[in-house]
Amino acid sequence: MSKEHLIIVDADALISFVYIDDENHPRAKEIMRRLSRMHVNMLFPTTAVCEAVTVLRGKLNNPEDAKRVVKQFQNKDFPLYAVGPEILRYAAELYNPKGSKKNTLFDAVVAATAKCLNADAVFSFDEWYRKTGLRLASDFVRQPGEAA
Repeated sequence: MSKEHLIIVDADALISFVYIDDENHPRAKEIMRRLSRMHVNMLFPTTAVCEAVTVLRGKLNNPEDAKRVVKQFQNKDFPLYAVGPEILRYAAELYNPKGSKKNTLFDAVVAATAKCLNADAVFSFDEWYRKTGLRLASDFVRQPGEAA
């Protein structure tokens, strides 16, 4: 694989990767391992990182993992993508306030970022991204003949 491939990372994947009690933790680790082997570029929208830290600290009551994520972006371990007004406006077009409560404006920002940057996939476990025409990282790393 070429370094030209780009994956946008959503908060749920980041949470699943760092939070060992998450049901998707083993899958997140395996997908991250495969992405790393493929030498793809990964970008973390600033809103996704903020959402992940908020969920880790609040809903999951896990200040240590929240602290670790903060430390990682402070150390520049996560290539951040600053979400600006253009992405936010596009996200507002993708967002449906009357849709599922699970699909938030944060998700729409990730989708808008992926679409604007022509990303190869979104690293997330949220099927909503497929409905927007985006590919998931789990599909991107799937081996020929491997089940979905």
